[in-house]
Amino acid sequence: MNMAVITPPEETTSIVTRNRIVCFVNDEVSAGALSKGLEGSNLAVRHGTIRNAIKMLETDTDLFALVADISGIDDPFPELERLAGVCPPDVRVALVGDNREITFYRELMELGLTEYLPKPLTRDIVLDQLRPKLLGDTSHVQADRGGHVVSICGAQGGAGATSIAINLALQVAETTKAKVALLDLHLQGGETAVMLGVRPGQGLRIALENPMRADTLFIERAAIEINERVSLISADEELDAQLDITEAGVRHVLGLLRQRFNYVIVDMPVPFPPSMHPVISLSRHVLVLLEAEVTGLRNAHALRTAVTNIAGKDRVFTLLNRADRAGGLPRPTMVKALGAEPDMVIPDLGRGMTQAVNLGIPALKHVRRLRRHLAPIVREITGVGAEQKGRLRRLIGL
Repeated sequence: MNMAVITPPEETTSIVTRNRIVCFVNDEVSAGALSKGLEGSNLAVRHGTIRNAIKMLETDTDLFALVADISGIDDPFPELERLAGVCPPDVRVALVGDNREITFYRELMELGLTEYLPKPLTRDIVLDQLRPKLLGDTSHVQADRGGHVVSICGAQGGAGATSIAINLALQVAETTKAKVALLDLHLQGGETAVMLGVRPGQGLRIALENPMRADTLFIERAAIEINERVSLISADEELDAQLDITEAGVRHVLGLLRQRFNYVIVDMPVPFPPSMHPVISLSRHVLVLLEAEVTGLRNAHALRTAVTNIAGKDRVFTLLNRADRAGGLPRPTMVKALGAEPDMVIPDLGRGMTQAVNLGIPALKHVRRLRRHLAPIVREITGVGAEQKGRLRRLIGL
């Protein structure tokens, strides 16, 4: 077929179209990922597909970049012919779709497209692979290849941060078949080992206080194997112990874990001392977890500000736990106080969650609904959808 080629854009752009990006996608997950990943630009995200984009371009061509959805279209190439006929040659064009074949990707790129991303989209995929192509912004791209760090910060005591951290680590490992470290930085009174029915290993405090004593055997001594893919690194120091955690120690421990594990899920103490700021700065995702209570709202706002000051606002996600619990604040009140809908929501899953803690077993084994509600969080962190369990099949960055 004689295909029209979408001309790559020139480097210059008019003041009118500078940074104006219009996206047409047909699902909420992709819309959310684009909104977060392209935050800060002159962005409009609309419901639709490439056909809606073509219709818009028939009357509105003052834009810098276009992102269009081709999922659900059996043969997108005739639509691309139509798009090439109405799209100005200096507009950057990216597509998203459900075809993950490398040959399909190459065919699209030969047409002069800026990028093609297969679903499911996540904020990280947009930040790392699409944003630099559209905006030339490489500040978000990760420079190293260490394990992916995720921090869980409870905005209030008893909000369920430790339980979410444990079960998230287990489900990430199950979904991706990757190695996952669960790091509990509550060195005094930490609950991860109790919830999992194990004894903490040795050496975490020493390593955090004096990195020179954390050799290559540290992980073998400190890590407790929960299953073949998940290991717990925690401590159980006396409550009156005088700890002297150093920033160098925190960086060294994280570095060792990131060399060995694909994901490091961190149960963070709040407020976190300055020595633990490297955990936040190295995290790709920081989940600020709260319940629908006044104290949770107040502390969540302060936590989000603290994380933003350390690592930037694009790392922070708000997770509302036990969202529909009796006696909690109504959702409109929560949204008004937060300034937006929570990024992630887990409903009240009943007494089974507490029973799992008392039995010393992961709640995933006791509360079936938890797996379903963790799935969107796992997808956001890993880029792996439930339908692709165990296989990370991104086209870009293989």
